[in-house]
Amino acid sequence: MPSNAALDIVDKIFGDEKAKAIEATNDAISSTTYDMIQAKKLEFAKQMGFDLGDTAQDAADEVEKSIEDVGDAEVTDATTDARQPHEPPAEVEDQMNDEVPDPLPPNTAVVDSIEPIEEPNDETDS
Repeated sequence: MPSNAALDIVDKIFGDEKAKAIEATNDAISSTTYDMIQAKKLEFAKQMGFDLGDTAQDAADEVEKSIEDVGDAEVTDATTDARQPHEPPAEVEDQMNDEVPDPLPPNTAVVDSIEPIEEPNDETDS
C-alpha cells in the first residue's frame, strides 16, 4: 500500500499542481532521509556500546529545535573596502605619500676615503 506522501504527490501531479508536487516530493525525500540518518545513528551507537539515554542527545535535539532559524539573514554592519588586494589601506597610503625627510643635512659630504683593511700575507702563497 502506498504511503500518504506518495498518494499526495500523485494527487498533485494529476491535479496539475506541478510546483506543489515537487515541493511535496522534496519534503518526502527530506523526511525519509532524516529518518534513515537517525536509524543509522542509533545503529552506530549500539555498535559502539552507547546507550542514547546516557548521552545528551535529547538535550541537544531540544536546543536545536529552540534555536530560531534566521535563514539567509543579510549582514548590514559589515563594511567593504573598494580597494584591490594589492593596494595598501588608505591610512598606510597617506603615510607613504608624506614626504620622508632626508637623513643627511644639506651639503654633507659622504666620506669616500675609507681605507681598506689589509689582509695578512699567507706564507703558503707562492
